[in-house]
Amino acid sequence: MSSPVEILKDAGVPFSTFTHAPIRTYEDIERELDLPADRLLKTLAFRAEDGRFVLVSLPMLLPVGYGKVAKAAGVSRSKLRRAGDDDLRELGMAPGGISPVTRVEPRTVVFHTTVPDMGTVYCGSGRDDETVQVEAADLVALVQPVLAEVS
Repeated sequence: MSSPVEILKDAGVPFSTFTHAPIRTYEDIERELDLPADRLLKTLAFRAEDGRFVLVSLPMLLPVGYGKVAKAAGVSRSKLRRAGDDDLRELGMAPGGISPVTRVEPRTVVFHTTVPDMGTVYCGSGRDDETVQVEAADLVALVQPVLAEVS
């Protein structure tokens, strides 16, 4: 299974990474990372009843509307659940390091409508102790997400 960093490299996307203490919460991020909050992308993983992964990325400070995520993914809210530890292992990702970049199938990736215009962003690498810095436009071009208002 390819990691998000390997996928970015293989695609020729310019990016950088840096390591830090493990993070899982916004408080961890504030304590461990000296990054602008308006450039941080959080990615949440869900599992649809049909077995498909749904990954949703949005600016860190925006709330997630689960019903809106389900609608963007084309499933009813009752058929979508947060990914558990077993699901994250299947994705090859750690809590606190979930990335929108994966080759795991089947999957749907959803980005908040503001992501394409965010400029330089910071997102998960798949690991909880490494963060990726990448241009949002490059990330969108690679991932080709559904764009939706998910907050």
